[in-house]
Parts: sequence; C-alpha cells; structure tokens
Amino acid sequence: MVELPHVLVGVAIASKVGNPALSLPLALASHFVMDLIPHWNPPIYREIKELGRLKPNTTTFIFLDSFAALLIGSFIALQSLPDLSRAVIILLGGFFAVLPDLLEAPYYLMNVTHPLITRLVEFEHALQARAPLIPGILTQVAVSAAAVWWILT
Repeated sequence: MVELPHVLVGVAIASKVGNPALSLPLALASHFVMDLIPHWNPPIYREIKELGRLKPNTTTFIFLDSFAALLIGSFIALQSLPDLSRAVIILLGGFFAVLPDLLEAPYYLMNVTHPLITRLVEFEHALQARAPLIPGILTQVAVSAAAVWWILT
C-alpha cells in the first residue's frame, strides 16, 4: 500500500489502543498485514530492477504521498493536544506503521544495497498482494475510510 493508508491505520491503532507497549507493535504489524490486502503500488521495484532508478513521476508520487501521510497523521495527532503524551503516541503509531517502507527508502532513493535492506526489500516485494490500478486504489480508499471512521468513533 502507499503510505497514507498505512499511516491512517497506525494512527487509528495508536489512538484507540493507547498503551504504546501494545499499540506501537500492532501499528508495525499492521504494515505487513495491509500489504497482504490486494492493492496498487507505483512500480518502484520493477523500475529499480529494469532501469536502476525510479522514474521522476514515481519519485514525485512517493514524495507527495509521504507528505500527505505526514500532514494528515500529524493533524490527527494534534487533535489530542493538550495531551502531549497521547499526541506523541499517535504520531509514533503512524511512524511505526510505515517503518518498513522508511527502512527501504535508501534502497529505492539512493541505491543503497546493504544486505539487510536488500533482504527487507525482497521480503516486502514478495509479500505484496498486487491489484490493477482502479481496484487497487479503491481498496486503499476503503482501508483509509475505515481507519478514519474508527478514529472518529
């Protein structure tokens, strides 16, 4: 999945579970569970394998998605203020939910091929349940909507 649904689910888990000893590992685990749901992703793995780099449009999409995820996740967390502890836990929920992708970023964005990063990239690539563009985006919209609904209820 792209970053925004991951962040929304992580934020939802952290905001509803509360206890960071439980919510943060659950947010991290949610990343791998969500990747098992059929969804669309930009073709970053294929572009790296075939071109040795990401296309400019793909890089732009990644940065826009990441910025939107950071902005929306932060906005939701800030709604918890003045309870700073709760706001930080919610922010960390979003962070943990995208942590595997953040660890892969050096591979995709800077061609870092450290064995641990490469293993994570290969594991994540094998885990992805790919879907065509339209149904794959609709899946992510549905997951995002469910996470927002859970946050608001």
